[in-house]
Amino acid sequence: TVNFTRLANLEPQPLIGGDVATRYPIRVASAILNKKTDVTQWLMQNTGHLPHGKTEAKLLISQLRQARRTVETTSCGRILDAVAAVIGLCFERTYEGEPAMKLESAAVKGKDMLKLDPIVRGNVLDTTQLLLEIFENRDLLSRADLAYSAHAYLANGLASLAIDKALENEIASVGFSGGAACNVLLASLIRDSVEAAGLHFLVHEAVPAGDGGVSFGQAAVGGFWPS
Repeated sequence: TVNFTRLANLEPQPLIGGDVATRYPIRVASAILNKKTDVTQWLMQNTGHLPHGKTEAKLLISQLRQARRTVETTSCGRILDAVAAVIGLCFERTYEGEPAMKLESAAVKGKDMLKLDPIVRGNVLDTTQLLLEIFENRDLLSRADLAYSAHAYLANGLASLAIDKALENEIASVGFSGGAACNVLLASLIRDSVEAAGLHFLVHEAVPAGDGGVSFGQAAVGGFWPS
């Protein structure tokens, strides 16, 4: 019998506009930041990065104020995308993983200047405060340092959750999968923490970490699942 249990996750974040938000990460960023601060001025300053300019920005602001229920995501990739938009690295995804890839490229030249301790509530890693810290320091620190700081926060938080759950369940290995596992910096930082805790760290080799791996995994699970 094959069983899967979700033991922890990133904080659910709204996707204003659904799939459109995955193409324009400024939408993801504004929805997250809206929980803590007024993003009206920031959005109006960046209308040139929205396909319908001021009209779209005003509609987005209206949607944020109405606080209606919307699609939510716990994707690590969307948080990386949002950070990329906040620090002005990428406002539109024109190919798969573009904002996160540009963020990683910037991060390799930076340092963890924010030194944020991961905020974990229960089994959920907070990402709202992370983005707010990035937002408030966007004119004070370099893009490289902000990009690295975001990676460090997510890596430390994810590793902490994984290590705790592995030890609680007497599991000796921690694997890193999904699209975010293509991020070499993120994987390296998580590996350091996991191996320091005495656990074995598993990464992809023969099977891709992204959608191709998901498809392969679904086929594998389907093969084991009772008919």
